[in-house]
This record gives sequence, structure tokens and C-alpha cells, in this order.
Amino acid sequence: MTKQGLRRIRPTEINTDRVRMFTVERLKKVMQELIDLKRDLIRAVYLFGSFAKGTEKAKSDIDIAFVFNERFYKEDPFRALQEAELLGAEISKKIQRPVDVVILNGASLSFAYHAVREGVCIYENDLADRILYEVTLDNKYQDILPFIKELRDEKRRVLVGRD
Repeated sequence: MTKQGLRRIRPTEINTDRVRMFTVERLKKVMQELIDLKRDLIRAVYLFGSFAKGTEKAKSDIDIAFVFNERFYKEDPFRALQEAELLGAEISKKIQRPVDVVILNGASLSFAYHAVREGVCIYENDLADRILYEVTLDNKYQDILPFIKELRDEKRRVLVGRD
């Protein structure tokens, strides 16, 4: 107990699941507020990285991945990047944490798959469209997975020095 009668909480006593859920719910609310005006441009937004996994540290940034409307992204990828960065800055301002953004439309298939698979959807324009995106992404990833494994094995052989 401290002098004021309040017990100090040790970091190991903090329920990280509750902190994570608070952060996820707060991000969902912030995303809804910010994206309403850009609704037609953005299909989905995912929280990924340490906050999604519940392994964040006191100084961890928040990693957010955007999936833009494919037509919009293809027509002007620079504007999509601009929109993502500006939204990231607004989110950072509202939640008082640094935010890193990534656009999954232009990311590698492997990166996009893991960001979505291990992440948490914090915004979706349309549930059916998000599910279609996730299923399509999963199918594409499963199609190339044997090649990815073969490439990793070859890389391992090269690093170990065997042919």
C-alpha cells in the first residue's frame, strides 16, 4: 500500500488481454469516426503486430494495414498512400501513440496473408466484401505456399553452405 492507501500495480499484474481489448475497441471506434468520409475508398483496416498479438511494450507503435478499393488503388496508388498516412496521423493524434501504416494492396502476398491472419479487423466497409478478400487472400497464399517452403529450404541450404 502507498501512503494514500492505494496499492501499486506491478506490470505482471496487469491483465494484458483487457488492455489489448480496450485498445482494439478504441481503435475500432476511432476508425469508424475517421473513415466515414472515405467509406468508398477503404475496404478494410487491420491492426497487426505486437498490439494484435498482445505482446506490445510501453513504447510499441501501432501497426495498421489498409485494404483500399482495388480500382481506387490501381488508379492512384500515391493518393492511397497519402490517405493511409493521413489517417495514421489522425489515429496517432487521437490515441496518443505512434502509428505505422501499410497498404496491403501493394504488399507481398506473404506479408498481407500474415497481417490479416494474425491481425484483428478494426474496420470493414462491408462484411461480405471483407470475407471475400480474406478468402481470396488465403487461397492465393495456399497456392504459393509449396513454393515458399521450397524457397525457404533452399535459402537454409545456402546459408548452411550445402548444395
